[in-house]
Amino acid sequence: MPQNVKEYLPNFHYLLYDLSEYSDEEIKGNAQLRIILKLLRDVASKSTEEFLRSFYEASHALLEIEDKQKGIEFFEITLRYVFNAVRDLTKKDMERIVRQIETTFPEGSEVAMTLADILREEGMQEGLEKGRQEGASQALAKTALQQLTEKFGALPEDLKEDIKEADLATLETILQNIFKYQSIDDVKKFFEQ
Repeated sequence: MPQNVKEYLPNFHYLLYDLSEYSDEEIKGNAQLRIILKLLRDVASKSTEEFLRSFYEASHALLEIEDKQKGIEFFEITLRYVFNAVRDLTKKDMERIVRQIETTFPEGSEVAMTLADILREEGMQEGLEKGRQEGASQALAKTALQQLTEKFGALPEDLKEDIKEADLATLETILQNIFKYQSIDDVKKFFEQ
């Protein structure tokens, strides 16, 4: 990340506070945006049990995605984020997530079971931090690209690459401010050298 990007990044605790001001009803946008904003709001500020309740509620929004294949892909990214972001998920928690998904979003139950098995095999501890950062960054980058494309149309290739390579804090900031951007230039300022 370029050195001067940090000047554009507000204090992470402030961002969590700012996002935490909004209730579920106040978070607007398409299903994907609502899901990611709710998860960002709740992942660091709530207990595991409260976060899982928020996740279950957010998973209902997946039903609103008309393109089921796109829904499954987004669902997989979301699950990777959840499994990597919540530090104290147990095997029992993962099994509860899979059961909940089987009833809420049956199309995604196979993905949930596969991810849970992969994480269980990897031992949840080994490489967790690196996987957490990479998984969360990939999920947020994909969501940012989708949301910015929806808002502004085709994005310049250099901006797409910058977003794909951005760190987690930059991506979180971009997504949390998506409603404030008036043009692509507002997003590009995060990557100026």
